[in-house]
Amino acid sequence: MKKHYLVQVFFPSFFLYLFLCLVCLLFDSTALSAQFNTMANGRIESEYKLSVPKEIESQVWQFLTQEFDSVGIKKIDTSFSAIVAQEIFYDQYFDDENKTLFKAKAGARFRQRFVADTLAKQLLQLKLPLNDSTGVARQEIKFNVYTKIKNTDRQAMHPFWRYVRPKNREEVNFYLANHDLTGNTLIPAVKVRQDRKRIYVSEKGVPFLTMTFDEVCSFYFPYPCFTELELELNEIRFTDGNAEERTRMESVNQSIKDKILQQFPALKQDQTPKYNKMSLLLKDNVLEKLYNNLMYIILGAIVLLAGLLFVQNNKKHTVL
Repeated sequence: MKKHYLVQVFFPSFFLYLFLCLVCLLFDSTALSAQFNTMANGRIESEYKLSVPKEIESQVWQFLTQEFDSVGIKKIDTSFSAIVAQEIFYDQYFDDENKTLFKAKAGARFRQRFVADTLAKQLLQLKLPLNDSTGVARQEIKFNVYTKIKNTDRQAMHPFWRYVRPKNREEVNFYLANHDLTGNTLIPAVKVRQDRKRIYVSEKGVPFLTMTFDEVCSFYFPYPCFTELELELNEIRFTDGNAEERTRMESVNQSIKDKILQQFPALKQDQTPKYNKMSLLLKDNVLEKLYNNLMYIILGAIVLLAGLLFVQNNKKHTVL
C-alpha cells in the first residue's frame, strides 16, 4: 500500500513541483536578463582630448577648417564628407559632498544645447570610466529630460531628480551604484558654458567622427576658462561596430590626431574630464574663494567699521 502511494501520488507530485520550479527559475532569469539588457544601454565614447593654449586657438581652428573641410577630408577617404556647425552648451554637473564622481573621473550632468539662441535639445548624461587606463574610452548613458513634472511628484523637488523622469530613476541609480551613490546624494557642483565649433565628418552620409573645438568657461564669477579639442568617434557606430570596424575607426582618428600634433606640437593630450578641469581651476582661484565668502567678508567689514566708529565716538566723548 505504501509503495503504491509513492508511485501514484508522491512521485508525480514531486516531479510536478520540480517542473514548476524550473519554469519559475527560467522566468526569473529571463526577466532579470531583460531588465539588465534594458539598463545596460550605455554607449562607448572614444575620443582624444587635446588641450589648446590660448595664444594659438585661432590658428588651430583655422587649420582644422582648411585641412578637414568638405574637400580636404577626402584626402583621408574619398567617401568622407564634412560640415561645420557652431553651438552653445550649458552643463550643470552634479556630485556628492565627498566629490565621489570627481575622484572617479566620472560625471553626471544636465545639458542644454542652443543653436542660434534657440534651445535645440536637453539631456541628462552619465559619463562613467571603463577599464581603459588611457582614459580615451568611457561609457556614456543618455536620458531624456523630465519636462512635464507632475505636482504630485515630490521627488522632483530634489535638485538632481527634477531632471530625471520617474521611469528612468531606477536605471540612473543602477549606474550610480557602481560608485556607491544614488541620485538622492547628488547636489549641484560646477556649471559651465561651452562655445562649441564642430566639424561633423560622415562616411557615405553616415556619421563617422567629430572634431570639436570647445572654449569652456565657468558659468559663475570669476569665469575661468580653458580650450580643448576633442576628436571623437561616433558613439553609436563605434559601440555597434565589430572589432574590425572599431579598429578601422580608431586608426582614422589616430591619423587625424597625429597630423594635428605634427602641425601644433604645443597641443598636449589630456584626457581629464571637463568637470575635473573646471573644478581644479575653481579650487585654485583666489577670486572664486573671495566670491564664495563675499557675505562673510561684507559682514566682517561692517563689524570692523562699526567698531572703528564706536572707538572714535568714545574718544570724542572723552575729550569733551
